[in-house]
Amino acid sequence: MIEKVFCGDSEMQTTHRLTKSVEISRKVLMALVLAAIYAALVIGLQPISFIQIQIRIADILSPVTYVTGFEGVVGLTIGTLIANTVSPYGVFDMAIGTLCTFAYSILNWFLGKVFGYRKVLLLVVAVLDAAVVGLFIGVLLLGIIFNAGNLLHLFMLLTLENLVATSIGAFLVVPRVRKYLR
Repeated sequence: MIEKVFCGDSEMQTTHRLTKSVEISRKVLMALVLAAIYAALVIGLQPISFIQIQIRIADILSPVTYVTGFEGVVGLTIGTLIANTVSPYGVFDMAIGTLCTFAYSILNWFLGKVFGYRKVLLLVVAVLDAAVVGLFIGVLLLGIIFNAGNLLHLFMLLTLENLVATSIGAFLVVPRVRKYLR
């Protein structure tokens, strides 16, 4: 604070631009890292990432947008788009899966923005993420588009399966990411 009093306007502007540039770089890096990790986990574990009964390991990252900010939303959404390029469900999974990730990521980000970090909301984040996956992937993708079975059964199955991964993410990953970001 004392520095600002003694430095001239041009120095303050340069410092402000540099600080803003570093912050933008940090946000871009966060998005890229999340995208890369998510895509690598899905593609690397491809044999179990796309089966009807699944626990997608990469979905432990789903709740992190609760604490990362909008760059987390962008990163996970891009990561999902990249990961789903190898999906046996083709362009449908690329579109619906990416929209699904964007939807729950925005919900998480919004909860974090409005309420701040609260441990009690970690369960809400995990359940919301899982329910969105159950709706988009279970009902819309598998149930309606691919006629893979009863809609309620698919919703419940994918929601419960995904709840395993999102709970691990909410209770183990989110607090660690939050600690790192402070």
